[in-house]
Parts: sequence; structure tokens; C-alpha cells
Amino acid sequence: MSTKTSKRRNRVYWLCQITGWGLFGGINSTLSTFFRGFDVAQTGLMLLFVILGISSTHILRCFIRTKKWTDLPLKQLTVKIGLATIYIGIIVVSVMFIAGVMTGEIKAKDFNVAYLVVSLINVGGLIIIWSLFYFSFHYFENYKNSEIERLVWEAAVKDFELKTLKSQLNPHFMFNALNSIRSLIEEDRERAKSAITQLSNIFRYSLRIERIETVPLDEEIRTVADYLALEQVRFEDRLNFRIDIQPESKSVEIPPMMIQTLVENGIKHGISKLPEGGIIEIRSYLNENYLKLIIKNSGSIDSIEVMNSKGYGISNTKQRLSLMYGEKAAFSIENVNNLVEAEIKIPIGGSQT
Repeated sequence: MSTKTSKRRNRVYWLCQITGWGLFGGINSTLSTFFRGFDVAQTGLMLLFVILGISSTHILRCFIRTKKWTDLPLKQLTVKIGLATIYIGIIVVSVMFIAGVMTGEIKAKDFNVAYLVVSLINVGGLIIIWSLFYFSFHYFENYKNSEIERLVWEAAVKDFELKTLKSQLNPHFMFNALNSIRSLIEEDRERAKSAITQLSNIFRYSLRIERIETVPLDEEIRTVADYLALEQVRFEDRLNFRIDIQPESKSVEIPPMMIQTLVENGIKHGISKLPEGGIIEIRSYLNENYLKLIIKNSGSIDSIEVMNSKGYGISNTKQRLSLMYGEKAAFSIENVNNLVEAEIKIPIGGSQT
């Protein structure tokens, strides 16, 4: 605990101590004056009682902190508070009785078992009430601190998981691109130069996303277009693609490499397995407060794979959407007219954190 926090807690503690006991003494003195008239000796005894109350509970607090009673099970704590209440009660009652005799407010002959029991109950009740307030405060404070620690831990885990997911994405498709460029160097040098530029753009993009949570859709699409252009070098006429992005949706922030992952997944598990090849279609549009992304690829997907989320692109997409948007985002994938159609719904306005 910092020094500043400790000082603030001490100020709050002493404010509560003085205010609580002061109010008790003030109310009792006021009532006594109202019914019996003002009595200097009686007022002095009440002031003494307030001082004893503050002193005894402060000593109890020091003992609680030293012996770490706040960490004890409820049963042990109850026993210790009960014993402490009896000890404090005996001391306070004894001091108050002696002071009462000295001021003439109490006669020595008035002391008996009934007087002792009633006085102990009165003083003990106040100590128990004080203890309830004290331990309740610590309980709620510890609960609040544990909640803060839990949130910090969850945020750290979330950040780690997101970085892990992004690190899975960054180098995944680079090697095929390099192999494609190598095959172009002797056949078509101009196209090879263009492919190197496209790969450089992808590298630059992948390095940038290490430091950011989201990117504008337009930036993600440019990277995907470079990727598809590189893949066309490898698949030649077997791969075609269409990109239809609604202009109003270009500035919407999305998780980086999310479309890229699904496109790569569609090529790997769909088009590459078809002798005749196929097509990749990407479409975006705004629907109320959501961005809708539709990614289609030739081929089909196993319903068991969808249910178990074993596909790399599927599981990765679901994890990232869940981590960033919770239940506000949605993802679905199904077979539609000989195409695999994935749909992503992302809330406009950012993540849940």
C-alpha cells in the first residue's frame, strides 16, 4: 500500500472514530440534559466515556491489525471478538464506576452483579457494533480490491491472448508468397517486382498490428488484396477474387488480420483442394450500428468442423471476436450455393474494454 493511500485511510479512520463516538456522546448528553437538566459531572463522565471508547477501540484495531484477525475464519474471529469485548467492557466499566464514585454520580454501594452485567452489556454492545462496522468495511474493501485485481488479471490475460492470436497470424502466409515470387523471378521480372512490393506492404502491415488493437477496414482490405494478388501468382487461373466494400464502411475499425485469416482459410481448405480452383468474394456494408462482413470461397465446410470450431480460421475468429467485443459481435459460417459463406457482425464504436 502506498504512503498516500495509507495516510488517506488513516484520515478516514480517525474521522469515523471521532464522529461515531462523538455523536453517541453528544446524543446521550443532549437527552440527559433534556430530561434531567444540565449536569457538569454527568457531562464530564460522558466525555470520559467517549475518550475511553475511542481509545479502547483504537487499541483493539491495533491488535486486530497486528494479529491479522481479518484473515481469520468467521468462527475463530467471532470467539476472539467476543473475548476482546469482555476485556474491554470490564476495563471501561471499572474506570467509569471509579470516576462516577469520585464525582458523586454513583455510590459505591450501588455496585453489584446486576449493575456489572447491565454495564457490560451496554459497553459490549457498542464494541460489537464498532467491530461489525470495522470488519464490514474491510470485507467490502478487500472484495473491491479482489475485483480490481481480477479485472487487471483478466485484462492482462486478454491482452496476452490477443497478442498470441495475432502472432499466429503474422508469419503464417509469408512462406508461400516467397515461393511464388521465386518462381516469378525468371519468368516475369516486372511481375516479380510488383509481388515483392505487395509482400513488403504485407510485412509492414503485420509489423504495425503488433502495437494496435484495431485497424480501419480499408487498410485491412488493401492488405488482403495484396495477399490475393500474391496467391494468384501461385494458383494462376485457378484463383479469382472480387472485393465489394461499401464506401461508408471503409473507416470502421476491425481486428487486424481477421479478414485475412478467413481468406487464407478459404484458399487453404477450399480452393486449393478443387482441381478447377474457385473464387473468393469479400463484401462489406453497414447495418444500423453494426458492420457486416461477408467472406465467401468456393468449396464446402464440414458441419462437424463448424460445431467444434476446429478450423484454424474459424476458431481464431471466434476467439478474437469474443475477447474484443464479448456478446456484441457475432460470427457464422455455412455452406450456401456451393460456396462457404462466413459472416461477421462487429459493433461500430469499439471493443468492450
